Amino acid sequence: MKTEIVPKSNTPKTKRGENRQKKLLNTAIKVFLEHGYEGASLEKIILDAGGSRSTIYSLYGSKKGLFLACLKSLVEEVYFAYAEHYDESRPWEDELIVFGKVFLTSILDDRAVNTSRLIFSQAAKDPDIGNWYYREGAELSYLCFAKVLENKLPLSLEELKPLAQHYIEMLKSDLYMKRLCGVSVSLNDKIVQDEVRLCADIFIKYLKARIGQA
Repeated sequence: MKTEIVPKSNTPKTKRGENRQKKLLNTAIKVFLEHGYEGASLEKIILDAGGSRSTIYSLYGSKKGLFLACLKSLVEEVYFAYAEHYDESRPWEDELIVFGKVFLTSILDDRAVNTSRLIFSQAAKDPDIGNWYYREGAELSYLCFAKVLENKLPLSLEELKPLAQHYIEMLKSDLYMKRLCGVSVSLNDKIVQDEVRLCADIFIKYLKARIGQA
Protein backbone atom coordinates (compact mmCIF):
# COMPACT_ATOMS: atom_id res chain seq x y z
CA MET A 1 0.00 0.00 0.00
CA LYS A 2 1.56 3.29 -1.11
CA THR A 3 -0.76 5.65 0.73
CA GLU A 4 0.33 6.76 4.19
CA ILE A 5 -2.82 6.68 6.27
CA VAL A 6 -1.34 7.14 9.72
CA PRO A 7 1.24 9.93 10.18
CA LYS A 8 4.55 8.58 11.46
CA SER A 9 4.94 8.71 15.24
CA ASN A 10 8.14 9.23 17.19
CA THR A 11 8.70 5.51 17.62
CA PRO A 12 12.01 3.89 18.50
CA LYS A 13 14.32 3.11 15.59
CA THR A 14 14.82 -0.57 16.47
CA LYS A 15 12.17 -3.27 16.34
CA ARG A 16 13.07 -4.32 19.87
CA GLY A 17 12.60 -0.78 21.15
CA GLU A 18 9.32 -0.48 19.27
CA ASN A 19 8.03 -3.72 20.81
CA ARG A 20 9.03 -2.57 24.30
CA GLN A 21 7.25 0.74 23.84
CA LYS A 22 4.15 -1.02 22.50
CA LYS A 23 4.13 -3.35 25.51
CA LEU A 24 4.49 -0.39 27.86
CA LEU A 25 1.57 1.47 26.26
CA ASN A 26 -0.68 -1.60 26.17
CA THR A 27 0.10 -2.33 29.81
CA ALA A 28 -0.49 1.29 30.79
CA ILE A 29 -3.86 1.32 29.02
CA LYS A 30 -4.88 -1.83 30.91
CA VAL A 31 -3.80 -0.36 34.27
CA PHE A 32 -5.52 2.99 33.61
CA LEU A 33 -8.77 1.20 32.72
CA GLU A 34 -8.61 -1.10 35.74
CA HIS A 35 -7.70 1.54 38.32
CA GLY A 36 -8.73 4.86 36.76
CA TYR A 37 -6.30 7.67 36.05
CA GLU A 38 -5.71 8.70 39.64
CA GLY A 39 -5.58 5.12 40.95
CA ALA A 40 -3.11 3.93 38.31
CA SER A 41 0.47 4.05 39.57
CA LEU A 42 3.66 4.08 37.55
CA GLU A 43 4.93 1.34 39.86
CA LYS A 44 2.09 -0.98 38.82
CA ILE A 45 2.68 -0.23 35.14
CA ILE A 46 6.43 -0.85 35.51
CA LEU A 47 5.82 -4.06 37.46
CA ASP A 48 3.66 -5.45 34.64
CA ALA A 49 5.52 -4.03 31.63
CA GLY A 50 9.12 -3.84 32.84
CA GLY A 51 11.36 -0.83 32.44
CA SER A 52 11.79 1.95 34.97
CA ARG A 53 10.42 5.32 36.05
CA SER A 54 13.34 6.99 34.29
CA THR A 55 12.32 5.29 31.03
CA ILE A 56 8.76 6.59 31.36
CA TYR A 57 9.92 10.09 32.21
CA SER A 58 12.42 10.16 29.35
CA LEU A 59 9.82 8.99 26.84
CA TYR A 60 6.68 10.74 28.08
CA GLY A 61 7.74 13.30 30.69
CA SER A 62 5.12 12.41 33.28
CA LYS A 63 2.20 10.15 34.13
CA LYS A 64 -0.06 12.52 32.19
CA GLY A 65 2.27 12.32 29.20
CA LEU A 66 2.08 8.52 29.33
CA PHE A 67 -1.72 8.67 29.51
CA LEU A 68 -1.90 10.94 26.47
CA ALA A 69 0.50 8.65 24.57
CA CYS A 70 -1.84 5.77 25.36
CA LEU A 71 -4.79 7.69 23.93
CA LYS A 72 -2.86 8.49 20.76
CA SER A 73 -1.88 4.85 20.34
CA LEU A 74 -5.55 3.84 20.53
CA VAL A 75 -6.44 6.28 17.75
CA GLU A 76 -3.58 4.92 15.65
CA GLU A 77 -4.71 1.33 16.26
CA VAL A 78 -7.99 2.02 14.48
CA TYR A 79 -6.22 3.34 11.40
CA PHE A 80 -3.59 0.60 11.34
CA ALA A 81 -6.48 -1.89 11.39
CA TYR A 82 -8.18 -0.01 8.56
CA ALA A 83 -4.92 0.13 6.55
CA GLU A 84 -5.10 -3.64 6.22
CA HIS A 85 -8.36 -3.24 4.27
CA TYR A 86 -7.44 -0.18 2.22
CA ASP A 87 -7.39 -0.51 -1.58
CA GLU A 88 -6.24 2.42 -3.74
CA SER A 89 -8.29 1.14 -6.69
CA ARG A 90 -11.54 0.93 -4.74
CA PRO A 91 -14.16 3.61 -5.61
CA TRP A 92 -14.42 6.28 -2.93
CA GLU A 93 -18.08 5.45 -2.31
CA ASP A 94 -17.12 1.87 -1.41
CA GLU A 95 -14.16 3.11 0.65
CA LEU A 96 -16.57 5.00 2.89
CA ILE A 97 -18.32 1.72 3.69
CA VAL A 98 -15.08 -0.19 4.33
CA PHE A 99 -13.67 2.55 6.55
CA GLY A 100 -16.97 3.06 8.34
CA LYS A 101 -17.31 -0.58 9.30
CA VAL A 102 -13.73 -0.87 10.59
CA PHE A 103 -13.99 2.43 12.48
CA LEU A 104 -17.39 1.82 14.05
CA THR A 105 -16.58 -1.76 15.01
CA SER A 106 -13.35 -0.55 16.65
CA ILE A 107 -14.92 2.19 18.75
CA LEU A 108 -17.81 -0.01 19.89
CA ASP A 109 -15.63 -2.56 21.69
CA ASP A 110 -15.46 -2.51 25.47
CA ARG A 111 -11.92 -1.14 25.70
CA ALA A 112 -12.68 1.80 23.41
CA VAL A 113 -15.92 2.68 25.21
CA ASN A 114 -14.33 2.42 28.65
CA THR A 115 -11.38 4.51 27.50
CA SER A 116 -13.74 7.22 26.26
CA ARG A 117 -15.53 7.24 29.61
CA LEU A 118 -12.17 7.56 31.37
CA ILE A 119 -11.16 10.46 29.11
CA PHE A 120 -14.37 12.39 29.77
CA SER A 121 -14.22 11.70 33.49
CA GLN A 122 -10.62 12.88 33.75
CA ALA A 123 -11.17 15.84 31.42
CA ALA A 124 -13.68 17.21 33.93
CA LYS A 125 -10.84 17.34 36.48
CA ASP A 126 -7.97 18.26 34.15
CA PRO A 127 -8.75 20.59 31.21
CA ASP A 128 -5.40 19.71 29.62
CA ILE A 129 -6.67 16.22 28.89
CA GLY A 130 -9.92 17.51 27.41
CA ASN A 131 -8.03 20.01 25.30
CA TRP A 132 -5.64 17.32 24.07
CA TYR A 133 -8.51 15.00 23.18
CA TYR A 134 -10.24 17.57 21.01
CA ARG A 135 -7.18 19.32 19.56
CA GLU A 136 -4.92 16.33 18.95
CA GLY A 137 -6.70 13.02 19.50
CA ALA A 138 -9.78 13.83 17.44
CA GLU A 139 -7.71 15.91 15.02
CA LEU A 140 -5.47 12.91 14.29
CA SER A 141 -8.54 10.83 13.52
CA TYR A 142 -9.92 13.43 11.10
CA LEU A 143 -6.53 13.92 9.43
CA CYS A 144 -5.99 10.21 8.86
CA PHE A 145 -9.31 9.77 7.08
CA ALA A 146 -8.89 13.02 5.15
CA LYS A 147 -5.61 11.63 3.79
CA VAL A 148 -7.54 8.59 2.53
CA LEU A 149 -10.12 10.77 0.79
CA GLU A 150 -7.38 12.95 -0.67
CA ASN A 151 -6.26 10.00 -2.81
CA LYS A 152 -9.73 9.53 -4.23
CA LEU A 153 -11.41 12.93 -4.53
CA PRO A 154 -10.53 16.17 -6.38
CA LEU A 155 -10.40 18.24 -3.18
CA SER A 156 -7.49 19.52 -1.12
CA LEU A 157 -6.54 18.09 2.26
CA GLU A 158 -7.71 21.29 3.96
CA GLU A 159 -11.09 20.98 2.26
CA LEU A 160 -11.34 17.31 3.18
CA LYS A 161 -10.49 17.56 6.88
CA PRO A 162 -13.83 19.09 7.93
CA LEU A 163 -15.65 16.63 5.67
CA ALA A 164 -13.80 13.71 7.27
CA GLN A 165 -14.73 15.13 10.68
CA HIS A 166 -18.43 15.21 9.82
CA TYR A 167 -18.42 11.63 8.51
CA ILE A 168 -16.61 10.31 11.59
CA GLU A 169 -18.95 12.19 13.94
CA MET A 170 -21.95 10.82 12.03
CA LEU A 171 -20.62 7.29 12.57
CA LYS A 172 -20.34 7.99 16.31
CA SER A 173 -23.73 9.63 16.71
CA ASP A 174 -26.01 6.66 17.43
CA LEU A 175 -24.66 3.24 18.47
CA TYR A 176 -21.45 4.59 19.99
CA MET A 177 -23.20 7.35 21.94
CA LYS A 178 -25.74 4.86 23.29
CA ARG A 179 -22.95 2.56 24.48
CA LEU A 180 -21.07 5.50 25.96
CA CYS A 181 -24.14 6.50 27.96
CA GLY A 182 -24.73 2.96 29.21
CA VAL A 183 -27.81 2.28 27.07
CA SER A 184 -28.26 -1.41 26.30
CA VAL A 185 -27.54 -1.88 22.59
CA SER A 186 -27.95 -5.06 20.57
CA LEU A 187 -24.93 -5.32 18.26
CA ASN A 188 -24.12 -7.61 15.36
CA ASP A 189 -22.54 -7.26 11.92
CA LYS A 190 -25.84 -6.39 10.24
CA ILE A 191 -26.69 -3.62 12.72
CA VAL A 192 -23.24 -2.09 12.32
CA GLN A 193 -23.37 -2.45 8.53
CA ASP A 194 -26.82 -0.81 8.36
CA GLU A 195 -25.63 2.12 10.47
CA VAL A 196 -22.54 2.57 8.29
CA ARG A 197 -24.61 2.38 5.10
CA LEU A 198 -27.01 5.06 6.39
CA CYS A 199 -24.16 7.43 7.23
CA ALA A 200 -22.34 6.70 3.98
CA ASP A 201 -25.44 7.27 1.84
CA ILE A 202 -25.98 10.70 3.37
CA PHE A 203 -22.33 11.59 3.00
CA ILE A 204 -22.11 10.33 -0.60
CA LYS A 205 -25.06 12.48 -1.68
CA TYR A 206 -23.48 15.56 -0.13
CA LEU A 207 -20.03 14.91 -1.60
CA LYS A 208 -21.37 14.26 -5.09
CA ALA A 209 -23.19 17.57 -4.97
CA ARG A 210 -20.02 19.23 -3.65
CA ILE A 211 -17.77 17.94 -6.45
CA GLY A 212 -20.42 18.17 -9.15
CA GLN A 213 -20.98 14.48 -9.83
CA ALA A 214 -24.31 13.20 -11.07
